[in-house]
Amino acid sequence: MGLDFSVIIGGKAGEGISSAGLTIARIFSRLGYYVYMDFDHPSLIKGGHNFSVIRASEEKTGSLREGIDILIALDKNTVNIHKKRLKPESTLIFDSDSVKKVSGTPVPAKQIVIDSGGIPVMINSCLLGAFCRTIGLERGFTRSVIRDEMPVKTEKNLEIAMKGYDYVSELCNIPDISEAAGRKKILSGNEAVALGLVYAGLDAYISYPMSPASGILHFLAGNSDSFGIKVIHPEGEIAAVLMAEGFACAGRKAATGTSGGGFCLMTEGLSYAGIAEIPLVIVLAQRQSPGTGAPTYNAQSDLLFASYAGHGEFPRFIAAPANSMQAFSWSVIAMDIAWDFQIPSIILMDRTVCEGIYTFECDLSSAGEISENRNISESSVIHSVPKGEKYERYADSEDGVSPFAPLGTKNAVVKINGKTHFRSGISTGDPEMLQWLADKREKKENSLKSALDKIKCVHAGGTSDSETALICWGSLSMLCEEVAEKFSLKLIQPVVMVPFPEKEMKKELSGIKRIIIAEDNSTGQLSLILKGMGIHADKQILSYKGRQMTVEELSSKISEVL
Repeated sequence: MGLDFSVIIGGKAGEGISSAGLTIARIFSRLGYYVYMDFDHPSLIKGGHNFSVIRASEEKTGSLREGIDILIALDKNTVNIHKKRLKPESTLIFDSDSVKKVSGTPVPAKQIVIDSGGIPVMINSCLLGAFCRTIGLERGFTRSVIRDEMPVKTEKNLEIAMKGYDYVSELCNIPDISEAAGRKKILSGNEAVALGLVYAGLDAYISYPMSPASGILHFLAGNSDSFGIKVIHPEGEIAAVLMAEGFACAGRKAATGTSGGGFCLMTEGLSYAGIAEIPLVIVLAQRQSPGTGAPTYNAQSDLLFASYAGHGEFPRFIAAPANSMQAFSWSVIAMDIAWDFQIPSIILMDRTVCEGIYTFECDLSSAGEISENRNISESSVIHSVPKGEKYERYADSEDGVSPFAPLGTKNAVVKINGKTHFRSGISTGDPEMLQWLADKREKKENSLKSALDKIKCVHAGGTSDSETALICWGSLSMLCEEVAEKFSLKLIQPVVMVPFPEKEMKKELSGIKRIIIAEDNSTGQLSLILKGMGIHADKQILSYKGRQMTVEELSSKISEVL
């Protein structure tokens, strides 16, 4: 078995714990390892306990282990909370000016920063330098990493980091395998969604900040000029969804993002998109508990809400990606489907995927894997109408998808209506038209299902010929796949949740005699959906404490039910 190494760096909010963790993740990526990082933090601007967990492995990884190899502590609280995860051979690196009466590798980081004329947050630079020496990195490599990762006050950070480096001794050696494995890129789920939307032709992102979707807004706002898009922060979620629909009516691809509370407010707009047949993309980032709840902790509790949100009956598309790779590719597909079928598409994320950092291996220059799934139907957008021809916004069609002329199209009178309407777009309460419109929406949904039959909507892994299947969705997939391989189980992850790929799911379940379903919610929402299709769980593993299960924790639960 190759290297499998875990690090925790912890301290208070405002001490740069997330950026320090990201630096450690990038160090391992540069060395050629697969990386997964989770940033755990309470909903506080300053104070409280923050920590980043970084797992590096020669095998693909997107989950956490219970034990850690190195604990980097900026305060005593970090030691108290995480010391139980230390193994006999583990190393504790700590700021000896803040942490007393513990054994390990002390570094007088606070005093080094003062003597160097630095600022308090640079304590993490000092400890990062010590970490690099501890794992056997060369001085030149360490200097290069610090220089690349700290663009602000670089020389001072570098000076302090190297003093931390020189203060300790090498305790282990993490070999550089990048020559054989290649340097890898890392990306958060939020960044991957943003890039996927841009790749799909995003013109505008309109969003009111709400954790854990805020990272998309920040990333796109910071790169709007490079991407050539508009990024708008309106007064609230209702404005955001309606502005996105306004962009779409003008022929511009737009998206919005929020979490459960904001999505509640957007449901009126969601129904409007359903009746008016407006292409709309919403990123719904799930977080723990109803209401304001626990905004920085994880849950998979909005699946049924997203599936049925809004009044009336209308088709929608929902995909729930498991990591940054899936977040990228399914964001592209979600945008394509929204425009090909003129329906709302929902990208159902969870906190772990949104803020988790994953190794990202997609080649954006070619995106060959994506192209196989693109253009699953012909685009129905038209940009000109021959002179003398009458344009009807809601004209009949075999697949229920009418030609869509954006507002301002030459020779076209475009009437977009959120009330029941004739083919022309003029309002009506005519009973025959009400039924015709409902039939039109049903035809469109059936066309969407037929189109999805052409692409792979269910991910399968683990042991393919096992008679026991472990089913999960969203961020649990990479954890479940690792555990499934350990127990020789088959892993099945439906990515498309609406319309649910029932035929593909049942095909993957062929030969399966025992089903275990794992979810991060208390009611088993995927289990309820599967039950409606005659697929029953023999055992359920439900976790709803807001934190990810570790490999050891899920393994223990699997052992209990096998």
